[in-house]
Amino acid sequence: MKEIFLSFRPEYFAPLLYGIKKYEYRKRFCDEETKAYLYLSGKSRQVVGIMELGRPIRLDITRDAYLDYPDTLKRVDEYIASKDINAVPIKSLALFKKPISLIDIRKEIPDFMPPQMYFLLDNHPKLKKVLDSQPVNDKLFFHKHDCIYYDNLAKSVVDLKKTEDFVNLHEKHVNNNDFSNIIF
Repeated sequence: MKEIFLSFRPEYFAPLLYGIKKYEYRKRFCDEETKAYLYLSGKSRQVVGIMELGRPIRLDITRDAYLDYPDTLKRVDEYIASKDINAVPIKSLALFKKPISLIDIRKEIPDFMPPQMYFLLDNHPKLKKVLDSQPVNDKLFFHKHDCIYYDNLAKSVVDLKKTEDFVNLHEKHVNNNDFSNIIF
């Protein structure tokens, strides 16, 4: 299993955190199951946890499999047009007990620069050592991905945030001040 350092925009994080986002979309991605250390970019600038990702589904190659699902097919066609052709199944997410800030990483690795997309950790042994030393909480969710989640495939974060599940979970977590150590 490849291990990567994956940059993720904070505004897309809440649906992932709540287990509502079941696929990540990328133009290019590893063609195997992957363990991804999740770095939130922007104002957050911290590594928050570990995602387990399945082997990507090439939307351009599998398009005809969605013909019986017109809403899904329409969304898939939009992703293909935008060139985000890899739907990467999100299997699980486990948060670090305490996120690692970019400042803390740079104390160990002064010239460290996070990637815009991702990089393989095999090429960054110092960073791997820092990440592996972090205590991790239990997984927040596990998606089996033994079949396609047609209602979720190629659904944008904007649309996911409009779902009843998201609204209810977001309200619950905000009211309980859950995940207060994560900036997103």
